[in-house]
Amino acid sequence: MTVNTYSPWDELSRLPHIDLVWRRMSDRLGEYRHHAREIVLDPRMPRRQQRAVLCHELRHAEAGDVHTDCGRVNLRQEQRADTNAARLLINIHDLADALALHDQHVSASAVELRVSDAMLRVRLRRLHPNERLFLTHRFGGTH
Repeated sequence: MTVNTYSPWDELSRLPHIDLVWRRMSDRLGEYRHHAREIVLDPRMPRRQQRAVLCHELRHAEAGDVHTDCGRVNLRQEQRADTNAARLLINIHDLADALALHDQHVSASAVELRVSDAMLRVRLRRLHPNERLFLTHRFGGTH
């Protein structure tokens, strides 16, 4: 299995202007606070979920996202952060190998890929057409 070498922890270490704060949160797992230049993560998450949430919040930081009063704008920011994080965390070849190894079982594949189930589902939903074709060929038309 090819191993994706991207690490959100390494990326964060190269961004000294962004602080990581561990705090219990009641309504979410993580949050990027643009004006405070900080990412807040709930420490109760499993390590692979922390990895996925940190990468998602780093995508908000990279885009300079701020929470707005417009639900559509916020939704677009969330979807973009999800999509970009999923692509960074899950290489298409690693994805195919994990799905093959675990008989296309999403949760087992997510553990193999060291991401949350939710992040793997995002990656599968937002495949590029060429990636979809690659998986279709790999699995004989089941994707």
